[in-house]
This record gives sequence, C-alpha cells and structure tokens, in this order.
Amino acid sequence: MRIKTGLLSVIFFVSALTGLAQPDSNYFQQQVDYTISVKLNDANHTIKGYETIRYKNNSPHKLKYILFHLWPNAYKNNETDLAKQFLENGDIDFYYAPPADKGFIDSLLFKVGDDTLKWEFYKEEIKDKNGDVVNGKDGKPKKKQYVDIAKVFLPKGVEPDSSITITTPFFVKIPSGLFSRLGHIGQSYQITQWYPKPAVYDRNGWNPMPYLNQGEFYSEWGNFDVTITIPQNYVVAATGELSGCPQEERMLELKAKETEQLFKEGRTDKLGNLLGGDAFPASSAEWKTLHYVQKNVHDFAWFADKRWHVLKGEYVFEKSGKLVSLWTYFTNTNSRYWKKSIQYLNDACHYYSKWNGDYPYSILQAVDGTISAGGGMEYPTITNIGNVGSDISLETVIMHEVGHNWFYGILASNEREHPWMDEGINSANEMRYMRTKYPELTLANEIGFAGLEKISGLDTLKQRMQYYLTYKLAATNNTDQPIEGKSQDFTSANYGFIVYQKTAACFNYLRAYLGDELYDKCMQDYFKAWKFKHPQPKDLRKIFEKGTKKDLSWFFDDLIGTNKII
Repeated sequence: MRIKTGLLSVIFFVSALTGLAQPDSNYFQQQVDYTISVKLNDANHTIKGYETIRYKNNSPHKLKYILFHLWPNAYKNNETDLAKQFLENGDIDFYYAPPADKGFIDSLLFKVGDDTLKWEFYKEEIKDKNGDVVNGKDGKPKKKQYVDIAKVFLPKGVEPDSSITITTPFFVKIPSGLFSRLGHIGQSYQITQWYPKPAVYDRNGWNPMPYLNQGEFYSEWGNFDVTITIPQNYVVAATGELSGCPQEERMLELKAKETEQLFKEGRTDKLGNLLGGDAFPASSAEWKTLHYVQKNVHDFAWFADKRWHVLKGEYVFEKSGKLVSLWTYFTNTNSRYWKKSIQYLNDACHYYSKWNGDYPYSILQAVDGTISAGGGMEYPTITNIGNVGSDISLETVIMHEVGHNWFYGILASNEREHPWMDEGINSANEMRYMRTKYPELTLANEIGFAGLEKISGLDTLKQRMQYYLTYKLAATNNTDQPIEGKSQDFTSANYGFIVYQKTAACFNYLRAYLGDELYDKCMQDYFKAWKFKHPQPKDLRKIFEKGTKKDLSWFFDDLIGTNKII
C-alpha cells in the first residue's frame, strides 16, 4: 500500500540456490487451493458465492480445527477492531455511517462432503501489558470474540501430509468504498478480502488477524480458480488470467485499440464524452460469466466498472524472452494522467526484476479505482490506484504498488508483525527507482508547488530527501518508534514516517555502504531463497550477513531494532 500523505503536509506537518541461506528444517507452509464462483448484484451491492478449498496440511501436527478470516464482517458494526482503529486514529466517518453503508458476510455453511462442520466466532484470552491473562470476577480468563474470524472444527482432524476439502456458500453485503479496501462507490466495485480464507498456520501456530485499515496481511499460498458472473457491460480486472473467454478477450482488445486511438489523435476530450462524463450507464440485462485462473499466489482480488477505458502493452525480458501482458483500466476523471500508464508498468517490472529477481507471472495490471485505504493497494498481479493530481504522482503510486508484487506478493512476510519487510523495503526500491529515472527531480517538481518553489525552498531539495525529512521530523520531536514493530502499534503518522520512510532511508544507506553490486546480489539471493515462502527478519539478515561476510548488527539490531537517534 502507498499511504496518501500529501507530500507538503508530510514535510511541514510533519549464485545458485545451493549456497544460499535456505529455510531451516523446521520450516513448513500450508497449501490452500480455491475454487470460487460468485455473482454480483449491482442493484443492492451484494455478492453471492460458493467456495471449495482444498487444504493441504504440510505441518508436523494434526489439526483439529481451521481458523478462517471473515474479513467483510470487520465492516459490520462499531465493535470490530477496524471500527475501533478508525476512532483511535480520529476518523469518525465509519462510526456515524448509516447501516446501508456498512457490510458483512453471512450464509456460511462449512461442510466436508455431506457432513456439516460446527463453527463459532473465534475467541481469544485477554492479556494485560505484561502478557498476563486477565481474569474475570469468576476467576476464569476473560475472552474477546472476533466476528471477522471463524473457528471451524474438524471432527476427524487433518493429519500431517494429508488434505481436506471444505465447502461453503457465502453472501457479502459490500460496504461503502469510503472506508477501506473492500467497497463500492456507486457501481464501481473493489472486491478485496472478500471470501472465507484460512489463516496462516506456521511454526508459531495459528496467525488469526482481525481486519485492520492500518496493517495488512499474511496468507497461505495456493492456486485460484474463480468464476465471476456480472452484467454484460462491466469491464472486469482481476488477479490472474482470463481462461476460455474469447468474447471477453476481444472486447478488451477492442477497447484498448479505441482508447489508444483517442490518445493518438489528441482527442482526450472525447474520453470524457464517450460515456457521458463519469456517470454510470445502465447495467445490461444480459449476464456474462468470466473465468480467471492463477497459480502460486496467496490472495485474489477483482474490480469492476462500466466506465473504464483500457490500455494494453507488454514487457519482454531480454534474456529469457518471456512476455508479460500489461493492462491498465481507468475512468474519465484521471484519463489525462493514465496516458503513460503502460510505460509505468513496464518500467516498474523492469527495475524490480533487475534489482531483485524476475517477475514470475504472465500478467500485470493497474486499476483506477475507488480506494480509500491509502493512495494505492496491491494484490497479486493487480493493483488498485486512488485519485492522483499529476503524471509523476501516478507513476510513483503505480510503481510502488507494482513493487509489492515482490515485497508481499512473492516474498510473503507477515505484514502485521513486520510491516517494514514489505512497505519499507519496497519504499527503498521506490526511492531508487525515482532517483534512477529522475535524478534531478526535486520536491517542488513532484508536488507542483504553483510557483512558490523558491519561497518554500523545495526547489533546492531532491525528491529523495522526503524519506529523510519525515524521519527527522519524528526524531526531532522524540515521537519516532523503532522500525521493527507490529503495524497496529505505530501511530498513524509513524506508520508512514517510520515503516515506509525511515526504513527506505536506512536501506538506501545500507546499499551505499555495501555498493550496488553487493547489495543487489544479496537482494537477489534473498529472492531466490525465499520466493513463494514466508521469510522472517532473521532470514533476511542471514542472507545479507552470509553474502557480505560482515557483522551487520549495527544495521539490523540498531537501525531496525531501536529508535536510537541517527
């Protein structure tokens, strides 16, 4: 995710695999394969679905239950962790929202074959600041119930190296898109964190996570086979590739050619007239069913809008000749900025692959969406972008979110426990990208300071200085926090200042200290050893210390682990 800070306010307001550090013998990860069918009702903003999951237990333990995330329930009422986080951060919109704007998931009926499984909302013992269990008046431990996490009991259990197939219907009332990642604005849909999803079970046990706006995800790897039924005149963008839908493929190709021609002829005004501005056309009475497949990912998201224009391109790897299809989808509002969007996808894929390791999928997409949780949000093979005000801001958000295909998508760290491992390292890549492409870019250039550059002094500062200045603001005021910390423990300001900006500045310093060649080799070794796995901080450190033959405790213990003043 790229946080919408408003740069001005932020500143002033503020080798082969053999030799690599491989996972140890205790490492394991589960496999969860999904088959999902879903139908959108755009009159009442609901989806009705059916899910089949095949859960492979690769752990050494027999599992007697599986925890499922039911994240649409985070939008259900004012008692959820999401609602409470909004209030803690001073956002009262959700608290006072009418019921029509909130959301939920229900109609669940978990089964194995014909046998119905018992389930309940997950309860967790309440602990004090010292980690001790809090008891009630009856002497029994107090427990907190989570309506967005389910505990599904398995009477026969699932043995190590065995699989179980679980089915369930589900129904989701889609909340307003003004709150967070799942939602709709009118008939523009961002369908994310939307299906019953097993929590990660790793060597630390279960990792149940209530949905939060500040703080992202940790999910099991698997394969997805998803069918989406929707009115005929919607354009849909989703994780993975269309399969067996030639008519839809022809429609997208045609829309891409039409949009390209309008740009080529300089008729950008027509982009605003094709569908009568940004008004939603009536939905078709006819339906279509689209089929998407994607292997080796840990999430699936889809987006739909009847107003989208489309651009298409491709990226070809020089050495392998492998081709990646590039697609962007955007509304009239931001069309003038999206003209170069395919080039932004191309360059992001190029630089991230060069510095870290090749993009492994065959499709890469960006959507002009209705996101409210930050300036952009990443999902495997697709990213959702919020409103922008300039070419450079769109490029920055697109390349940042594309970068999360590496740091979250391929290197799937636990974002709730160690958010710097994806947001921070990705921001260091963002910093390098902008410095490589635009070495003379200043803060004034980036924000378009309306002729006041010299008065503000921003014309003398390179764009990359934002990463240092935001850290300095927090450190000077003694409000900074260590980089290593749980996402929910950061103040809303420090989630941007420290997790993103300070981490980026620190990794930029590490790269300068080691030199590009050695730094890149370590990052590429990290990618090779841990792609499609769940790395921890110690795994990244082990790769760097082995690759550099240096004691990097000054970096990982001090710069990352403390808030000692730099």
